[in-house]
Amino acid sequence: MCGILGFSGIFDHAAFSAGLRSIAHRGPDDSGVFLDEAQQIGLGHVRLSILDLSMLGHQPMVSEDGKVVLVFNGEIYNFRELRSELEGRGFSFRGHSDTEVLLNLYLADGEAILPRLNGIFTFVVWDGRNRSLFVARDGLGVKPLYYFQSTRGFAFASEIKALLCLMASEGRELDAVALHRYLSFLWCPGEGTPLKSVRKVLPGEAMVVREGPLSMPIRCTCAYKSAAG
Repeated sequence: MCGILGFSGIFDHAAFSAGLRSIAHRGPDDSGVFLDEAQQIGLGHVRLSILDLSMLGHQPMVSEDGKVVLVFNGEIYNFRELRSELEGRGFSFRGHSDTEVLLNLYLADGEAILPRLNGIFTFVVWDGRNRSLFVARDGLGVKPLYYFQSTRGFAFASEIKALLCLMASEGRELDAVALHRYLSFLWCPGEGTPLKSVRKVLPGEAMVVREGPLSMPIRCTCAYKSAAG
């Protein structure tokens, strides 16, 4: 289990750091932050090291040219096969993590990678080449991901409490229907959460957030495979 947190827009960096600390229990082995103030982007990661215990698996993971950044929670079961294919296509690797495979696969094929992935995951890619955030969740919805949108921008996190740090005093109105469902079933069906302004990325769903704090997610249902294990 790892944890991710990030934003596109105008958010307080101290609040961002507090949010990352609030999910530190998800990743006790390492943590990292990528901030680009000019493009108003922040990505954070707390790591539970399972594959490639070295710092070569550190996240956020940045492409060699510094233009593409990945944060990832989960496991790609077929990463070895994907790595072999990418090596045949001319890609080189420094470490042995599935994170590096995922980053290079995105560099090779962009948003078309989703049908290729067999695993349980949430990941977010900042692509500075077109100023977009690409957000995806595994088909079974094993790994959680929540998001919040306001006039200040778009933010996402593995846990709602991390988003609360970024939200400050805004967007805290309770969703009575979702809260009733949670108390009845111990979960909220669909994209709802106990807070009206916080939504879940649905299982098997991806979204793209483009061009600044007022952009809206563009959703597409993805038919990629996922296997629990």
